[in-house]
Amino acid sequence: MKLASLAAVIALGLSTSACVIIDADDVHHDYAQTRGVSDSLERVLGARVDGGDLVIRVSSNGCTRQEDFSVESQRRDGLTAFSFIRKRPDNCRALVAEGVELRYRLDDFGVQRGGQIRVRNPLVRP
Repeated sequence: MKLASLAAVIALGLSTSACVIIDADDVHHDYAQTRGVSDSLERVLGARVDGGDLVIRVSSNGCTRQEDFSVESQRRDGLTAFSFIRKRPDNCRALVAEGVELRYRLDDFGVQRGGQIRVRNPLVRP
């Protein structure tokens, strides 16, 4: 009985979560070059799906906010690719070693639960 309950919980979790792929070394992929943003993609410290949100972690000097970024998304064959571009530099003087997390509602980009997500930005490992 307990095994069946555990299997049901795992199946529910898998059906409501999304897969996040980070293109750690794929900065110069055709998509980025055609958009002309290959050099302006923000380096991310991590990305994950939390409920219905895509959460990215970026570096910060203490003043980084979600409004400082533009987000481009492209959907194709069940995969939504995201690119995060910093519009405004963080010129504050506090070093936030772990960076900050920014949340983006997947519904706002037409991504359904369980959809595949790719973050085009390069991954920086601390």
